[in-house]
Amino acid sequence: MREGENGPRPLFGKITAMHDGALELTGPDGQVTTVKLTNETEFRKDRQPAKAADFKVGDTVMVRGDINPDHTVTAKLIGARTGGPGGGGPGQGGGGMFFGGGTLGKDYVAGEIKSIDPPRLTVLRSDNVTQTLELTEDTTLRRGRESITMADIQVGDHLMAHGAVQNNVFVPKGLMVMNPEQWKRMQEFMSQANGSKPGNSEAPAPKP
Repeated sequence: MREGENGPRPLFGKITAMHDGALELTGPDGQVTTVKLTNETEFRKDRQPAKAADFKVGDTVMVRGDINPDHTVTAKLIGARTGGPGGGGPGQGGGGMFFGGGTLGKDYVAGEIKSIDPPRLTVLRSDNVTQTLELTEDTTLRRGRESITMADIQVGDHLMAHGAVQNNVFVPKGLMVMNPEQWKRMQEFMSQANGSKPGNSEAPAPKP
């Protein structure tokens, strides 16, 4: 995560409602955040200056701003990309943005748990690559907003984790177990941002 580097990490989600001076953003985990707009809020599409009227309900956007005591966010920047993979480099959208940017397999992992050998998990990623995760006592585990332990994680669960690769093993700083509806929504977000179709992740991966 990039918290503390340039302020809070960006929010990523879909605009589900728009009001005068505010919009509602639904994140990949289903959480709805009210985003307040001001005269100083910047709008960008494909890295070019834009205006509020260029955004509509259904758009997938990234929001940078300040978190208020009532859990709303006052937006400093709202950005969107229209062109799938051409809109940015690998990992710049989807789950990458959700976890503050990065590359699948190096900075974050999204997929289905295939086996558990504490403290390790074997995960089939959304791009059909198998990867091993090793949890540590510093790894934060959540299911939705609830804190959980490794004993609560089961084979078949879907997860999103952010962290880094150490000694050829991915070590998560934080891991969130997602229910089927949240996972489906996450796949939609990732496919929209990366310009692919959700069904692509079900195709068998070629073996080296």
